[in-house]
Amino acid sequence: MPIVSFWSTVESTQTATTSTIVAAACAIAAKKNYTSLLMQTHYQNMDLETSFFNMDKLSQKGNLDIADTGIDALDRLLRSNKLKPENIANYAKPIYKGKLELLYGTFKNDKDSYDRVLETMPLITDYSSKFYDLVLVDLNRGYNSGEINQILQQSDLIVLTLSQKLQVLKKIFKDIDELKILQEKPIVPVIGKYDRFSKYTNKNIARTFGYKKPIYTIPYNTQFFDACNDGTALEFFYKNQNADIATDRNGYFINETLKLSDAILAVLDNKLAKR
Repeated sequence: MPIVSFWSTVESTQTATTSTIVAAACAIAAKKNYTSLLMQTHYQNMDLETSFFNMDKLSQKGNLDIADTGIDALDRLLRSNKLKPENIANYAKPIYKGKLELLYGTFKNDKDSYDRVLETMPLITDYSSKFYDLVLVDLNRGYNSGEINQILQQSDLIVLTLSQKLQVLKKIFKDIDELKILQEKPIVPVIGKYDRFSKYTNKNIARTFGYKKPIYTIPYNTQFFDACNDGTALEFFYKNQNADIATDRNGYFINETLKLSDAILAVLDNKLAKR
């Protein structure tokens, strides 16, 4: 089933890729009846995991068995030829039972060990897509990694994360015109941590760069980012899903997030219909 990569071509700046995938995953889980798996490819970065779980509390309570969970466990199984798609759920952490699960990223603390795990991530992504309705991948920025490029090639859709910084936008729109992968794959561009009062609105950006398709947004929202820090992103979404769009900033945030999730699912509609 479909693989969706959340990615930016620019390595040197923050484009809110992780918070964007968190918001989109919450919207899909809240509104659709799909089984989705979240995973990430980063080194020494657990921002995705800490958006849904208090990792410190899990560790203190003895509920964080890093030796037998997530990407690291699947890497070992793959290397011993014991991994099957239907077994992946045994190593994932439920966020919303039956709808949304998370594969912990690697806990490797040295770069050589991380690089070794990264080698198997394209295979793990492929295996996961044979079991889950949707696989949502938070990818490293840039395109200098063979493994990241492999996952992009596997993807049915690339959610391309932008910023409102002009120099960054110039680089990304140049990449949209020139990078082969962005010519071959469907893309949905989105501005994370979006400031709707900026001169560089999504519509003005599209006009400036002659981009004819919609550019989506995940608005900057203090309460949402606090929830991500607290491990309660999904709870935030459910608590505010009926907030008024016109009068409540949380309502505006939820509405824009749902627009993004609807755009993602629209691209994948034909493939999801075969599940």
